[in-house]
Amino acid sequence: MYLVSTTVPAGVLPRHLPLIDRIRRTARPEDRLEHVHVLRASGGGTHLTLFLGHPDSGETERAAARLVARVLPPAVGAHLDWAPPLPVVRALEQLGSGARNGRHDRELPSQEPDNRQC
Repeated sequence: MYLVSTTVPAGVLPRHLPLIDRIRRTARPEDRLEHVHVLRASGGGTHLTLFLGHPDSGETERAAARLVARVLPPAVGAHLDWAPPLPVVRALEQLGSGARNGRHDRELPSQEPDNRQC
């Protein structure tokens, strides 16, 4: 899985439907969309990160561009500046390198449902 990010300029997003919803509704199985993350960028724009389940970075970047081009006006979608795709594992390693205690062998909590009765 790869992360691909871009910044959508201020004023180009339609107001009637949030960007995340627009992307999820237009996503196709071949896009392999796993998750969408949106943050406000400086200058009023929107920082967009797509988590895509493609096996290589080249196909990931093409899928991201196709997906976003479906939800943005053509003049905007075709001219976005995409950051190079980043494997999720590398992104997690980079986050871990900033950990204060220096431990990199911590386990994540179980994702199994808690079935204990209180």
